[in-house]
Amino acid sequence: MSTWIHAAEAALDGRTTGSVEVEVIERHAPPVLDATGLRALVSPLLAGFLWSTVVLRETQTRNPLDPLDLLLRVLALALSVRAILLTSQLLSRLFMRISLSRYGLALTDEGLFYRGPQGDVVVPRQDVLEVRERGQWRNRSGRRWAEVYVITRPESGRLYLALPPVFERTAGVLAERLMRWAGVPEDADKSAEPPEPAGLASRLWEQVAAGERPAGVTAIAHGSGWLRRGPYASVLLALAVFDGFLRLPANLRAAVSGTAPIALFVTLLLVPLAWIVLMRRDIARRSGIALVLTPAELLVRTRAGVQRVLWESVTRLSIDAKSSWSLLQGAYQTRTILLERSDGDLVTFQEVFLSLPAEVLVSLCDAYRKGRIR
Repeated sequence: MSTWIHAAEAALDGRTTGSVEVEVIERHAPPVLDATGLRALVSPLLAGFLWSTVVLRETQTRNPLDPLDLLLRVLALALSVRAILLTSQLLSRLFMRISLSRYGLALTDEGLFYRGPQGDVVVPRQDVLEVRERGQWRNRSGRRWAEVYVITRPESGRLYLALPPVFERTAGVLAERLMRWAGVPEDADKSAEPPEPAGLASRLWEQVAAGERPAGVTAIAHGSGWLRRGPYASVLLALAVFDGFLRLPANLRAAVSGTAPIALFVTLLLVPLAWIVLMRRDIARRSGIALVLTPAELLVRTRAGVQRVLWESVTRLSIDAKSSWSLLQGAYQTRTILLERSDGDLVTFQEVFLSLPAEVLVSLCDAYRKGRIR
């Protein structure tokens, strides 16, 4: 083990570091109650209020299949699911705050040493490509829960290290400090010959899908974030209809044909199931790979085959974040990576289909584009 790793580990343990200079980053309690944290506190109250409205309304109508009752029940179910998701997120934040002493971050001239509940991670300084905070700078006012990404060279064995918001006062302060530590990335050797594109893009894609990793090639796997965007409102409606049918008085249930509610339940349930099957089939067609990055180009597989995007044609990389809303998630952001080309064409990738954050992909693409990865 390198001397600087021993020194960083000793510094985090409070022992003497010897001749190696180590900078230990101060820990701070994470901002648990930011906008998302407050929503997690309010959402159970809203769900409880809506359920009380449902019960009150049903005692007046005495008809569980009343259209307005069904609508209120669907909204109550959606708010309940949202409350469960937000509460679990809040609990994970509270656990991180309770276990604050188990985190540590130390910097030396040779590298970064991170300690977390899952173990220690070492990142040599020469492997660091860029440091970025999650989110847009316009939305970074005040304390908020945001990770800081240390993007590394693919040959290091990882693409990035995500640092939780337990260091420095804010994630922005930590990102700036790490940027100064990492320094300005070295420019590529402009006298070197530009890399040649792959002879047959489809063959390279199949090689990467089979597990091969030619020199300088990075595979970006598909993520599972798209599962949160499904048409789950139909599931909630199906549950509300089926529950209302079961709670009908015996005489009314006998008057209503049992096949109609059951058929409606099955039909509404099949909508999200069919959507998931089609999405998984589309992902399987790409062999579970979203993108392939090479020193010369970016490869993406579409229904028309493997498409090439030469780095020399890319003029700008950016992240477009837009506000959206869904029944289960409430307000959320959709984030899209934009690659602008010299011919005016725009290539886009949605973050929910990627296995890594948008900031990491943009940094990797920029490093390839500027020739820092060969």
